[in-house]
Amino acid sequence: MTPEMVAIIGVGIAMLGVWLGGIRPHLRDLSRDVADLRERMARVEGLFEGFTGRHHQEV
Repeated sequence: MTPEMVAIIGVGIAMLGVWLGGIRPHLRDLSRDVADLRERMARVEGLFEGFTGRHHQEV
């Protein structure tokens, strides 16, 4: 194998290690945060619609 091929394989293994060990938990937390934000925004939207007397029509 050429030194370039060894370097490419080494970088691929390192990136896989970072992905599996470091990034995945952060993405799980981000997904949970987005779901919480979506729920909170729906609640605010409902309060706003009740306050203004408007009703959201589904598309």
